[in-house]
Amino acid sequence: MPFFRFLDEAGAPVEHGVAQSKLPGRVVESPDCYAPTESVWAFIGKMARSQDIPDLGLRVGYEGGLKIMGAGLAGELERSPSLVEGLRNFSRVVHRESSEMACWLSEDGDEVRFHLRKTFKPGVLGYRQTEWLGLMAMLTAIQFFAGPDWQPIRISIRSKGPGPELASELFGNTEFLTGQAEIYIAFPRAMLGLAHASHGTDPRFQRPKRVATGLGDDVPAADFATRLRQCLKPYLFDGYPDVRLAADLVDTSPRTLQRRLRELGTSYRAVVDGARLDLATRMLTRTDATATEIGHVVGYSDPSHFARAFRRFTGMSPQEYRLAQDPRAKC
Repeated sequence: MPFFRFLDEAGAPVEHGVAQSKLPGRVVESPDCYAPTESVWAFIGKMARSQDIPDLGLRVGYEGGLKIMGAGLAGELERSPSLVEGLRNFSRVVHRESSEMACWLSEDGDEVRFHLRKTFKPGVLGYRQTEWLGLMAMLTAIQFFAGPDWQPIRISIRSKGPGPELASELFGNTEFLTGQAEIYIAFPRAMLGLAHASHGTDPRFQRPKRVATGLGDDVPAADFATRLRQCLKPYLFDGYPDVRLAADLVDTSPRTLQRRLRELGTSYRAVVDGARLDLATRMLTRTDATATEIGHVVGYSDPSHFARAFRRFTGMSPQEYRLAQDPRAKC
């Protein structure tokens, strides 16, 4: 969402970029949905290239501050009494923001390194931008305790070539290493006991609001089939997601995708049906949409067909399900 806002203010063709990158059309209005990582990276990389903003990830990450983390991750920092606890909690839950991201701490004498690992390697479209985005989220987490003017001893990145000029402007006292084997931010070990710093009215440290649209799950699923189901839900608004689209999203062929799902004891149709049911139940309990409207969203033009399918899966009609969850609800 910070990228959408930044690019929209810059007058960039965001909707065209979303379509080009095979992201769901509703992703802009559904900030709590899950989307395939590589599609997101492709969107960011294509927009940085087409709009000639080579430091897009750094700009969005730095200006966004806590807002690029999501309410859950920012909340972990607020509940942590010290920097070391904050970074440990950050590392523990960061996969909820991106299932392909991992962070951890290591110590080397009087120096501590806050590491970042990303599954994809340099050279993948959008890698450089998301590398800087991740680093800025980590730096914001440290500044939450050390103060908004704090600068690292060193920033190490895997991307080759000179770093963005803006990075040197923002962090004039920081050493930058490029083309390295590891991504990390280095700082003095003596800082680990720091408590929350004062940020005043600095917009970078205003806690993000949790947005619920009826699409999002609390955490990314652990297994492949359920992760695919989570990613397919926002595509339902654009019609039944073809298996070829799903295969593209996981970077494989339709045949290989179907074989992998069979090996897991399921099928592509079952995954889509699960996504439709999950979206329908969430919309029934988290939105005011009527059963007819929800049925249309999940692919049923005839309300009676939706009602029968819903009863087959849940044993209740959509109206009965909504009332069971909230007796005060309107059907």
